[in-house]
Amino acid sequence: MDRMVIKLAVVAALAISAFSAHADFEAGRAAYRQGNYAAALKEFNADAAKGNSRAQNYLGVMHEKGQSVPVNHAQALAWYRKAADQGFAPAQTSVGYFYQQGLAVPKDYAQAIAWYRKAAAQNFAQAQNNLGAAYENGLGVNADPAQAAEWYRKAADQGHAGGQTNLGYLHARGKGVAQDDGIAVALYQKAAAQNYALAQNNLGFMIAEGRGLPKDAAAAAEWYRKAAEQGLGLAQFNLARTYEQGKGVPQDDAQALAWLTKSANAGYKPAMRRLAEVYTRGLLGQQASADTARSWSEKAAR
Repeated sequence: MDRMVIKLAVVAALAISAFSAHADFEAGRAAYRQGNYAAALKEFNADAAKGNSRAQNYLGVMHEKGQSVPVNHAQALAWYRKAADQGFAPAQTSVGYFYQQGLAVPKDYAQAIAWYRKAAAQNFAQAQNNLGAAYENGLGVNADPAQAAEWYRKAADQGHAGGQTNLGYLHARGKGVAQDDGIAVALYQKAAAQNYALAQNNLGFMIAEGRGLPKDAAAAAEWYRKAAEQGLGLAQFNLARTYEQGKGVPQDDAQALAWLTKSANAGYKPAMRRLAEVYTRGLLGQQASADTARSWSEKAAR
């Protein structure tokens, strides 16, 4: 009887401990969602010390983004790795991304692919999408558009906006799949409905060209605007061109210059090169300026 009481007490203690750990994590997640990063950090640290992989992953995110702590890629990777070693797919994907980008570790595409595969095997859509990108661009694997399309499709079938957009792009180009503007547009529309900026931009392009949908310059401009307002340099560049050319919007040099500058400041090199041309030739109502033109040319060359 005494042994039975002791055993039941141990089980009860373990249950209480598990409940406490779960409570720590839920409190941390609630604080995180409210933007109270200091409180979230405290709760996640407590739970991560008990081995909770989700808390460890959140700590990785917070150190990567600098939320209540300084940005520290090495510390972020350490937390991601703890969670990844427990088989947590989002953390495995983040470890792969760090190897792909060379963040806190030497760039290593083979390692990136290995970690993406671990997460993709658990049907984690972001990892599947990343594998698709690796096969499309030949990063750590031989370039294989058909394999890229298969991985993108796995992600897209789960509603992943990046996978839908990337698969749509392959259909628009006929890379690894049959060229089909209708399928491309349908995939872009699904992702655009999730407010995914690249899909909105690509949908604008298809409408501007009359591919898969009737040509409509005004509708194209609106899709470019949706993406541009999210800070996508490519869309900002496209919107600038619509204002410069007066396609779907009133011709407006000032608006063209404003969006072109935003695009360049977002790091989009074609916009930098266009600004160099603007200031070399004195376009869009600007006076020619050799110094300004040279500055943009140098930034584009970096």
